[in-house]
Amino acid sequence: MKAFTEKLLHYLVLLVVTILAVGVMWKLSAKEHLQGKQTEVHFRPLAAVSAPKAPVAVAPVHVEVCEVTSTHAGKIQPWETYQIGFPVMGRVVSLGTNAAGRPLDDGDRVQAGQILATMDDRVFRALKSEAAATIEQVTSDLQRAQRARQTNRSAVTDSELQKWVTDLALARAQQEIAAKNLDDATLRAPVDATISKRMIKAGESVNPNQVVFELVENQDVLLVVDVPETQIRELEQRMRAVDQSRQARQVRPEASANSEASANLAASANRDWVFRAHVQLEGRDRFGKRWPRINGEVYRIPEVSDPRTGLFAVEIRLPNAERLLRSGMVATADIVTARIRGYAIPETAVIFRQRNAYLFTVERELTEMEMLYWKLGPADLLRARRVDLKQWIDQGEFVIVPQEETELQSVITRGQFRLADKQVVRVMNLDELSPGLDFQSSKDSRLTNVAAER
Repeated sequence: MKAFTEKLLHYLVLLVVTILAVGVMWKLSAKEHLQGKQTEVHFRPLAAVSAPKAPVAVAPVHVEVCEVTSTHAGKIQPWETYQIGFPVMGRVVSLGTNAAGRPLDDGDRVQAGQILATMDDRVFRALKSEAAATIEQVTSDLQRAQRARQTNRSAVTDSELQKWVTDLALARAQQEIAAKNLDDATLRAPVDATISKRMIKAGESVNPNQVVFELVENQDVLLVVDVPETQIRELEQRMRAVDQSRQARQVRPEASANSEASANLAASANRDWVFRAHVQLEGRDRFGKRWPRINGEVYRIPEVSDPRTGLFAVEIRLPNAERLLRSGMVATADIVTARIRGYAIPETAVIFRQRNAYLFTVERELTEMEMLYWKLGPADLLRARRVDLKQWIDQGEFVIVPQEETELQSVITRGQFRLADKQVVRVMNLDELSPGLDFQSSKDSRLTNVAAER
């Protein structure tokens, strides 16, 4: 009985202690909840200077005259090709000589009027001498007849006199033919050119007008590129604009000579007088470098397309004073279809989303720098600003943005894909940038006046 009483007392004590503990806990919780409703805890926001900064790389940009190009591939052809031969039949006795004194051969350079080959001309010389003798005889007979007619008009009839006059004209014609045949026995170069093919040897006989030499005029050469009909209209418009600029220059050559500013403007517009094309030869040198680019000029736009391909064979004129360009070389031409003022932005800086494009630039903002509860004055803060592009021209490595589209001083080229508008950034390549680069100031900065006072 005593053990049962002790056990019951023990359970009662535990129950009372538990009830007291629950009551104390409920009381404390209710008190904290009431204090939380009556007072709010205010946390000091983190200063903008101390906020995490996204690392980015920046490239400077500036307004310049940008060339909008259209790229096409083609082959180089000679400026003009000549296939020449003797107009008369005969045997070739000798060939002309080159600068080294050797007989002319493929690849030799010839000047206009230079002898290429000579033919056996003994027969032509004899015919010329015969024609000269005939003229002398007929002239003598005609003079005797005229003297006899003056003495006695009935001694020579009109028909006889007319016959001697006709014979004299025929003899003179025969002399001219003989002289021409003698001159044709010597084959001369019609222009300054290079021999591409020599088809005869000394001692061979040739027929009239048989091709014996093929010459190529290569002081200038033509790059012929195939352009689709969707782009030929743009090239034609550019050609007409260049012609108008060239005509205006010829009419008013001294119009821009009054001031230094006008002279600079005329110099900058000089390329508008030429339908420029930048040509890059295929292949590389022994060190793996590409050959230097060549500046050419669009020479002709055909009126009709090739019926086999449906493409237009546009000809680009290339200078070849050193004669390093040969027919058959493959090259790529960047034809300048327009020249506009704008920004040439690296293609890596532009973000394309479906049909939209945008980029990020860096603008400078002044903000208060704080340490604990002290304000240390204004400090520079760099933020990324998103710029949506409405107009742009994709040029491969660069994207051209017109000047009126926006105003830029720099663009973010790395780290822009995870940025948000107005996000704080840290430029990682400040040492690579030019010392004169100054980031744009934020238009909504609240401390612009402070910066002006400083």
